[in-house]
Amino acid sequence: MRKRSPGVDVALPITPMLDMSFQLLAFFILTFHPIPIEGQLAAQMPMSQANDPAKPVPIDDDTKDQYTIAVYSADGVISGLSLRGPTMVRDNISTLRELRDALDIIPRPGKIGPKLDVVVTIEASNDLTYARLVEVIDLCKKAGIESINLSPLRGGPAL
Repeated sequence: MRKRSPGVDVALPITPMLDMSFQLLAFFILTFHPIPIEGQLAAQMPMSQANDPAKPVPIDDDTKDQYTIAVYSADGVISGLSLRGPTMVRDNISTLRELRDALDIIPRPGKIGPKLDVVVTIEASNDLTYARLVEVIDLCKKAGIESINLSPLRGGPAL
């Protein structure tokens, strides 16, 4: 029978491994460069075709109210707004607060009739930044409008 030899005691040096892991962690934290915020995306609205007339959105009988928000921009920021629809025409809206006040007085489902459906089309300039477009969409959602369409700006700026 063979005699068992005493086992080799293996010591695992924890201190150097912890030191190295903290050095790697510090390196990655100090050299991490996050990407710019989402509002800095370079998204552009599609260009409308000059020879292709805008096709109207079909409206079923009197079940929908179609409103259009035109968003004019200069250098990517909002320079003017207008709201047009069957119950109101508001041009030269200068702030998002004024637009919100105008959207609040639009009849919505449950206020006039159970079948009333409000549809808003946002027509935006081609150079409007994505973050500003999202602000207008959020404003519509906060005003209780659920059906929102996007379209390129038809015609030139009215300002």
